[in-house]
Amino acid sequence: MFPIDLLDTLRESIQSHRQITWVLLLLTEPLKHSKLWQADDPARPRFAPEMWGERGIERIYDETGGWPHLVQLVAETLVDRMNDAGKGRVDDELFERGLDAAVTAGDAVLSQLLKGESRLPGEWEFLLAFRAHEAQSPPEDDEVRRSLRRRLVVVEDGDAWRLRAPLFRRWLRKRG
Repeated sequence: MFPIDLLDTLRESIQSHRQITWVLLLLTEPLKHSKLWQADDPARPRFAPEMWGERGIERIYDETGGWPHLVQLVAETLVDRMNDAGKGRVDDELFERGLDAAVTAGDAVLSQLLKGESRLPGEWEFLLAFRAHEAQSPPEDDEVRRSLRRRLVVVEDGDAWRLRAPLFRRWLRKRG
């Protein structure tokens, strides 16, 4: 049991310090430290790494840019889709359908991260341009550049900028 103040502090830190990778979700043993099961209890939920498909865990990390909330969103959606399909493993088709479903299920958080936090003139318009382009030149406005870097929404790739999480672009194209 964690005191509520600790959980509030942790949530605020995760939201404010995006340059830190927080590893709170375990994709293979989500309840490893739960007191509900003994360590050797065969009933304790476990997922074999193979369940996520070929390079599945890495693909989830890559698609989400490692953002903990997005990792959880995609993982939850994939498990739901896998269960709906009666499959025991995530295949390529299910992975793609899961990502599409995740942008719908995560619409509120993705909207807030991309649109809601775009407070400077031209910032949202710059992000919207990623609908049509995978990469683009950095924004001309210094404040917009600083804001997008600070928010860790983009990565620099030589002279071009890309969205940190491909899931961002998928959301922009489908819902943004």
